[in-house]
Amino acid sequence: MSKEWRIRLGIGLIVVALGYMVDQGVKNFSSYFITVRTLDRQLDAYHDRTVRVQGTLLARTVHYDASRGMLTFVLASGSSRLFVRYQGPLPDERFLNQSAIVRGRLGANHVFDANKLEIQCPNHYAPVERES
Repeated sequence: MSKEWRIRLGIGLIVVALGYMVDQGVKNFSSYFITVRTLDRQLDAYHDRTVRVQGTLLARTVHYDASRGMLTFVLASGSSRLFVRYQGPLPDERFLNQSAIVRGRLGANHVFDANKLEIQCPNHYAPVERES
């Protein structure tokens, strides 16, 4: 194989790899999350796929099983509800009734198994009042 042919082959492989990465980036970031309402309306489209779902974490539904490190709760969006199981670090108490995004998969029993929980707390970004 000549040197020129190897260079062309290498450039071609790089172009294909870059095209693949751009395609995956567009698919992963074209919609950062879907709402609980959207998931509820399109269950078949999202069944057994990893997705990010956003809703309000209802405080009255929160249960933490310390022995298993399992947090269960319900996310709400309008009249739609999503039962979530999350195993991971427990957020502080300010997560109750806050907007949250969970990442995971919807199982056959319509329970969402989350592997990531992000709390959207706008009060963390409020400006600090200064004393005069």
